[in-house]
Amino acid sequence: MFEDQYHKDQPAVKAMAQRIAANAPQVFKTIDNFVATYGKKAADMISEGGLLAALRNIGIDATPASFEGEARDQPKGLSIKRVEAVT
Repeated sequence: MFEDQYHKDQPAVKAMAQRIAANAPQVFKTIDNFVATYGKKAADMISEGGLLAALRNIGIDATPASFEGEARDQPKGLSIKRVEAVT
């Protein structure tokens, strides 16, 4: 059976999520800044969705750092932070 290399349960994806979580919070103004820190493979993991899911599983939220364009609907960069517990 073929397993997707970018799935949230893959060891490489989980390891990258842990590496990013250890440095949270972080803000990357552009994806190029993220790639410079974590590499193209991490950006591929994000674009395929597995890394975002793996981060959520360990309590890390990754959302666009900002929005641009006329309608302010074009995501830019990445903001990584721990999800705060709601009491």
